[in-house]
Amino acid sequence: MSLTPRLNPSDLAPGDLRSAQANLSDLTFHQIESTHSPLFQIGYNLLAELFEPHGEMESRPTLEKRFAWNLAPPTPPNPALHYAMILALDPYNQVAAVRDFTVLVPTPPQPARASVHLSHLWIHPTHRRTGLAGWMRAIPLQNARNLLEQSARPADSPITLVGEMEFSDGKDEARKIRLLAYERAGFLKVDPQRMPYLQPDFRPPALIDSSGGPQPIPMSLILRRVGHETQTHAPAAEIRTLIHDLYTIYATTFRPADMAPLWEKWRASSTLHTPISLLPPTL
Repeated sequence: MSLTPRLNPSDLAPGDLRSAQANLSDLTFHQIESTHSPLFQIGYNLLAELFEPHGEMESRPTLEKRFAWNLAPPTPPNPALHYAMILALDPYNQVAAVRDFTVLVPTPPQPARASVHLSHLWIHPTHRRTGLAGWMRAIPLQNARNLLEQSARPADSPITLVGEMEFSDGKDEARKIRLLAYERAGFLKVDPQRMPYLQPDFRPPALIDSSGGPQPIPMSLILRRVGHETQTHAPAAEIRTLIHDLYTIYATTFRPADMAPLWEKWRASSTLHTPISLLPPTL
């Protein structure tokens, strides 16, 4: 299944406003909602080539399970979940960019909100610094609003876009460029000293077991609180809820034993009550 997302300039992040003037008329955008789409394998291969060597790419069977969410209505207290992949194609049907993401909307009695997990992004070198990246960050907002509507939740419910990023080490130039791009767009980093975050172990279960158990990866959370981008602090409870949403997404397709260290770390943060600093991603 393939849909055509709309490009709405009001969805762009504050620092991505120049993307509204970008000439992308030669590109076509496709939203992939199934592994049966002929475009899925093309996009998946590009993401896997970039992220799999670092242990940061889920398997195809895992993504098949996530696509299945799109066909199943939520059953309270479970949240509504939606997974999709966006491909931008040039006039020669070559991929200019690909991103995948998940939207989570909780069911009552949980407060209405939408958390958008920006999983992976690949952009062809010739399309970098063209404004395309800003749109690849903005398009998932449409899906968040659609899922809020389908869940009978208020259209103006809070929406947060969040990505997991490696820490800046001052050596990896590509990593530095990625972090700087998000910083210029207006995304902020959750202070890792106050609220540490672990990404699940993406390795195959057999390899996890043979190596003595899961090895979660410390990462930083880069986020955009839509409509509140200039605020440099967020309530600790809000960040804990966001992490809970991410782990809920992962827990649907990862083994409980592999998620256990992450939940333990999350529970330990329950003692935090003062606001958490939101920092420039490159710090």
